[in-house]
Amino acid sequence: MDKTIAAVLVGATTLAGLAQGCALPQDASKFREPIPQKGDVSLAMPGSQASGAAGQSASIRIQGGGTGGGGSTGFSTFYEFTRNISDGVDYGTAVIIGEIVAITSLPPTTVDDNHAVWGPGSGDALDPVTWKLVVTQVGDREFDYEVDGRSHLSTSDADWKAIVTGHGYGKSHPSHRSGWFQLDNDVFRSLDPMRGTSTGKVKVTFDARAYPLTIVADLTTNDGTGAYYDVAVTHEQDGSGVVALTALADISSTKDGVNENVVENSRWNATGAGRADVKMSGGDLGATTALASECWSSAYTRTYYTDNVNYQPTVGDASTCAFAQAQFASQ
Repeated sequence: MDKTIAAVLVGATTLAGLAQGCALPQDASKFREPIPQKGDVSLAMPGSQASGAAGQSASIRIQGGGTGGGGSTGFSTFYEFTRNISDGVDYGTAVIIGEIVAITSLPPTTVDDNHAVWGPGSGDALDPVTWKLVVTQVGDREFDYEVDGRSHLSTSDADWKAIVTGHGYGKSHPSHRSGWFQLDNDVFRSLDPMRGTSTGKVKVTFDARAYPLTIVADLTTNDGTGAYYDVAVTHEQDGSGVVALTALADISSTKDGVNENVVENSRWNATGAGRADVKMSGGDLGATTALASECWSSAYTRTYYTDNVNYQPTVGDASTCAFAQAQFASQ
């Protein structure tokens, strides 16, 4: 997700603040209820923070290292790989949800039985985009929400373009704390090329009504590489969980523009210690299917590694693995 979406929604927050003086007296509380809380939509790998740094490399660095390392930070290689992707999603999610919550905490510009609108307006005189946030009731305690933008030179309703769209439910609905939202980076780039630097779309679907909590993030690029990442995370109440990752991406340490298929199944227990079993094929691997397993401790450092194609020698002790048996997911 693009960090610059923060600038978009901060601008919209400014609009909402300016609108307070002319806000209507109707109760807008029901239009705030479908917006998810940050904790409901965080992938939250062990050791990460939902607002952790995004934009880190998502390459699998098959490199040397003893039982105390593996990744470039000293963490287990596959722990680091999965956390980098998860942190990137979590950063964007935290920004989007945090700013929408901030906007909707203020009185809307207009409100009626089925709609609440914050804006339209611009964050400042140099903003090339006019913004608005709309929450619409589309069923019984069921809502759509949308952050729209258009050129600051336009006054036409036909020019509004949706940058963030989402769907959620009111507090008394049985599906409350579940739903989805999507960020369209391409629309953002078309409106403000200087701040919109990412391509494609990111859709997050979540269900935080009861354990196990589930979050699925589908990231599709539109940069000509054909890459995509589908990440499904399950959280148990004791802190343990599973990440199932399917990706088509250039996983070479030195990028060569050739994508490989990656299917990863990562599990961790309540201490954070875990195991990743990864299948890689296609691209530079040709007809070879590489199978790699790596275990990490509660400090996230490698305790065991092995693969079937001698990328690295087997190191560590398999008996240290939090999960004794490999589980390779099928693609």
